[in-house]
Amino acid sequence: MKRILLIFALVLGAAFGDNLDLLLERVKKGGEQERQAELARVNRFLKERDNLAALLKNAKAEYDRSQERGRVLANQADANERKIAELNDELKRKSGSLNELFGAFKQRVGEFKAETDDSIVSAQLPNRSAALAALVNRRELPSADDLERFWALQLEEIILGGKIERFNATVIDRAGEKQNRAVVRLGAFSAISGGEYYLWKNNAITASAGQPSGGVQRQARDFENASGAQSVAIDPTRGSLLELFALRPGFWERMSQGGAIGYLILALGAFGVCLGLWRVFKLQRIGGALERQLANIGSPRKDNPLGRVMLETKNTESAIDLELSALEDGQGAIKLLAAVAPLLGLLGTVVGMIGAFQTITLFGTSDPKLMASSISLALVTTMQGLIVAVPLLFIHGFLRFRSQTIGDRLEGACV
Repeated sequence: MKRILLIFALVLGAAFGDNLDLLLERVKKGGEQERQAELARVNRFLKERDNLAALLKNAKAEYDRSQERGRVLANQADANERKIAELNDELKRKSGSLNELFGAFKQRVGEFKAETDDSIVSAQLPNRSAALAALVNRRELPSADDLERFWALQLEEIILGGKIERFNATVIDRAGEKQNRAVVRLGAFSAISGGEYYLWKNNAITASAGQPSGGVQRQARDFENASGAQSVAIDPTRGSLLELFALRPGFWERMSQGGAIGYLILALGAFGVCLGLWRVFKLQRIGGALERQLANIGSPRKDNPLGRVMLETKNTESAIDLELSALEDGQGAIKLLAAVAPLLGLLGTVVGMIGAFQTITLFGTSDPKLMASSISLALVTTMQGLIVAVPLLFIHGFLRFRSQTIGDRLEGACV
């Protein structure tokens, strides 16, 4: 095999000659360049290795220093915690009963803050709540200035709560609109503006949903405009009584609580009153015409009972009885309505009580509001029956008296 390669090389050498020398020269130069490049790469690698070794050494040194600083800081933190605990213990020993005083102070400040938030005096002093909140939220013991400031705020509330003052403020009327108007503050109870009572609700001067009767409002209006001493009604509950006026039903609202029976009673009562008034008017006209006929007895007229009797020539007694009977027209109906109205009221009472007992059977007595409608029906119908019966009885009595008077005059004149 070697002989074959040698013969092949001799043949090639004989064939190519100078070309092989040139190839050998190039191979030598290429090998030298590769050795130089390899040497440069090795040098760079060694240099980078040395740099990384130096960085690793520095990092280890920094880590060791950090560990040492961590141990020092941990020891210092432990020492600080022990010192803080010692100082807290010392503070507790030195403060003693001051902690109890501080707790009582914060509790009283919180209670007074709630009182001032509900006081209408805050409408004039809106910054009190923030000052009291700052005292409540303080964590350190109150100073002498804090105690003095708190005492001054309490004294201010007492003094202003006993005064009547006029000032301008933004109020919310009953329509829900904000207006700036003059307000008269009645101590710490309520305020008056435009003849209406205002309350302190949700940090705003708000018109009371329920207003008292017209007489009390006129008195409030006179007091608001007066320059001297003047009487005025106040709500000692700071609005609770005024709010109850909003829950008080009106006349027609209360009448509607009687239901169908109540409406029937009112309808019968209205009919009876109209009938009675018509008969009163009729008897008054008859009586007047009778008196005019008595004054002119010689000229009988048909516009009065006596004149019609005088004009009757065949059966005078029958004519008199007919006129006397006509004078009593409608009295029986009015008397009947006066008797039926209380009975219908009693019927409404029975129906209402039955409804109330049915409600108790279904829901028990835990919530009285469930029985309110039935009890209202029972009571309102009774009231309506009496309201209708009483005036009808008076009207019936007057009609009976008036008809008897006119009948006696008629009989006497006829005799």
